Amino acid sequence: MLRWLAVGTVFAAIGGEEALRRSLTGSTGSTGSAPGSTATSLADTGGDGGTEHGGPDRGGPDRGPGVPPAPGDGAEGAAPEPDQGGRRWSDPAGWGGRVPGPQSAVRITDRVLLDTDAAVGSLLVEPGGSLTFAADRGVTLSSAGNVEVRGTLALAPGDTAVHTLRFPSVDEKRFQGDGMKVVDTDVGLWVTGAGYLRLDGAAKTAWVRAAGELRAGATTVSLAAPPAGWRAGDELAVTPTGPPDEDGFSARYDLAVVRSVSGSTVTLEAPLRYAHPRVALGGGVTVGAEVLNLTRSVRVEGSAEGRAHVHLTSSRQADVRHAVLRWVGPRTDTRESWKGPDGSAAVTTPVLGRYGLHFHMLGDATRGTVVEGVVVRDAGNHAYVPHASHGITFRSCISHDTWEDAYWWDGPPDTRTPQQPSDDIVYESCVASRTVLEPNPRAYRLTGFNLGAGTGGKALDCVAVGVQGANGASGFEWPENGEGVWTFRRCLAHNNLQDGIFVWLNARQHHVVTEFAAYHNGGWGIEHGAYLNDFDYTASVLYGNAGGGVALHSLGREKGTVFDGLLIDGAGQSDFAVSTARHELAGEAVTFSRSRFTGYRRAGLAFRATPDGQPDDVLVLDCEFGGNELWLDPEAGPPKNILLRRAGRAEAIQVRRAEDGGAAQPQWNASSTLLASFAAQSRPVQLPALRFEDAAAPTGRVGGDS
Repeated sequence: MLRWLAVGTVFAAIGGEEALRRSLTGSTGSTGSAPGSTATSLADTGGDGGTEHGGPDRGGPDRGPGVPPAPGDGAEGAAPEPDQGGRRWSDPAGWGGRVPGPQSAVRITDRVLLDTDAAVGSLLVEPGGSLTFAADRGVTLSSAGNVEVRGTLALAPGDTAVHTLRFPSVDEKRFQGDGMKVVDTDVGLWVTGAGYLRLDGAAKTAWVRAAGELRAGATTVSLAAPPAGWRAGDELAVTPTGPPDEDGFSARYDLAVVRSVSGSTVTLEAPLRYAHPRVALGGGVTVGAEVLNLTRSVRVEGSAEGRAHVHLTSSRQADVRHAVLRWVGPRTDTRESWKGPDGSAAVTTPVLGRYGLHFHMLGDATRGTVVEGVVVRDAGNHAYVPHASHGITFRSCISHDTWEDAYWWDGPPDTRTPQQPSDDIVYESCVASRTVLEPNPRAYRLTGFNLGAGTGGKALDCVAVGVQGANGASGFEWPENGEGVWTFRRCLAHNNLQDGIFVWLNARQHHVVTEFAAYHNGGWGIEHGAYLNDFDYTASVLYGNAGGGVALHSLGREKGTVFDGLLIDGAGQSDFAVSTARHELAGEAVTFSRSRFTGYRRAGLAFRATPDGQPDDVLVLDCEFGGNELWLDPEAGPPKNILLRRAGRAEAIQVRRAEDGGAAQPQWNASSTLLASFAAQSRPVQLPALRFEDAAAPTGRVGGDS
């Protein structure tokens, strides 16, 4: 039975956020307030005998530091300094005589400084109110229910302190999902109205590559650059780098704890379990394992038994930097089960709209927002979701051990409806690490980065590693019905269970993928479809992928599809460097030019278009081969056109099936006819010369240099 208390002019009960809001307009009463105060807000659950009080309302026209301006004040977008001058949470006088307890539904309308660990039933920060964690000490606020921010919430610890917002008792089975409004059962952090959220932890380098091979049993790691801000006790994830013929190649992560840091050398608390070789891909690329730092001094978390979420619909820009969001992204059971490693387990599905960090349909209000140095880990749902929210930059962020596509926004409801766009989204130096879905055979098309619809998108210097999944799973995906034209440069995909890149667009716009590298993936470096599209792949390296370098499902549209200046090295892992597959529609020719194919077991290019589809139409111009050049699958139909001009030659060769006449080419399972000339001028092979950064892009605190 709920017990109601009247304090000041406000009544509330623990019956939920909606009940709390309703009670704020209910009957009036009176109580003794702290001397000199004008308490106008509090609520009590009665469960522990403690009352919840709001203190003096200082949120008038002169709001003071740390309180966001109201709409129309002319200062939207400015980041206020965290307010350390409010009344102290630990002072009973500010609460009318009793500090809130674990059953209290707290409503704040004034300025409050959290100077001690605290537990509440729920928390509402009203417009004009602020809750700031004390910068000079480590403090934790635990909430059994929602935390809603309409005013200001600031966690900005000093360099040695840790601030934690914890949701320790989330019941994922009660989640409803969807919608713009706060839902009482969907426990998490909500930033609404014109609320301002500041998560501003101590800056540190998000990730650095190993300088050399890491051996199993090693207790020290030599990094390619000195990491800023790394400390004893930090938790690290060391990514897998081994070849795809190694058991568990996509899941050989080491989780390690830092004992000490000296320059570029990190000493670990315990030895590494796995070897993590440094891999020479060619094209100027030699890379070691990414060493990801998963620790931050600002923490927002559920628990291993119940995942929370962060949901932003505020018209005011948030500042989210150097925070770790752990145990977020709830899931719910279905009626199905699967046989997991520990016996039968429920098949789960994600809760719609309840993600790690979710900017929800904010349009241009988010333009200029920077999210940097953030970690989302141990998440049951998408990590970063800028849904119909434009102009957000994600810099040096990490998703680790996340279910569902890590970097994503809502797709269309069906294959006939275009995806709602998010414009000017930037992923810079971000990592998608160990993206999963269980059971894995159902993880069709799982991806680390879902490059959806919108204009002005950029993916720069990003890494996708350890993505699990079934057919079509990948590090980076261009999905159908989500055509976004992305600037895509210097990205790397390795040790994913399936592909490095998966394209399934029926695109009408021109797309360029350049300076890309894919190595040690279990499928293809690039799997390209679906029906017709217009892509240029340039200056890229595909090394040691088990399927091969390129799987080609589609012919081109208008300008055609071009692979130019590639180094495709099978490293003994694949039969072919390139293989064609079914072409659903007839289109323009696909061109492979100025490239080198090597390290394969059978042939550089295999032509395997199925007889029930459209025939191959492929030009192979000015390319070098490290073995047998071509192979025509005897099960394929007759090609429309296969033309080969070897590097350094003026003449071209028309390739046909063996039974169609011409000079026999047994090693190709084909015949050929020499053409005296070819219209396109011969050009030298142009091998890529790539340079990838060995550390994440530098980041800084709010108001500091990045």
